[in-house]
Amino acid sequence: MPLLRVTHQSGAFTDEQKAQLAEKFTHAILIAEIGNDNPTARSLTHVIFNEIDPKTSWFVGGKLQETAPQGGYFIFDVIYPFGAADQAAKTQLHKDLNDIVASVLGVDGAFPNRAGDWVLIHEITEGNWGVSGQTVGIKNIHAVTKGSPERIDYFESLLSAQQRMHEAHGYPVA
Repeated sequence: MPLLRVTHQSGAFTDEQKAQLAEKFTHAILIAEIGNDNPTARSLTHVIFNEIDPKTSWFVGGKLQETAPQGGYFIFDVIYPFGAADQAAKTQLHKDLNDIVASVLGVDGAFPNRAGDWVLIHEITEGNWGVSGQTVGIKNIHAVTKGSPERIDYFESLLSAQQRMHEAHGYPVA
């Protein structure tokens, strides 16, 4: 159930490029979150493009960025549940999103050429994701999206470690 919000300067993409990007981004974020791409998970994956007017609203270093690099600047906010991906999957997602944009726009995506493009992964902690009026966590989401069985050991051990930390520090129960 990932969400990807792509904030970009208006005019950075054509409608055709947005469609290409949405397709490729969907695959990349599903691999990062649940370890596979399947029709059920796709039906729960959102990609939203937020256009910002660079002539009035995009500032870098305190200055209006009317002359951005080819294609403009991009901020990718990836949102999925805590425990969905280990560091290797996150690192791969950073690379994949960069490579997808570079390929679709025909630009050199190598660092530092696109240092103004940021991929920010936001993990929603257990108890803070709601669907259809009920609170869901990584176990629920993984089951509904038919995630890869290989991911279960990772998030189970992560949740167990989190529980031990909460107990050790006297976090409130429930």
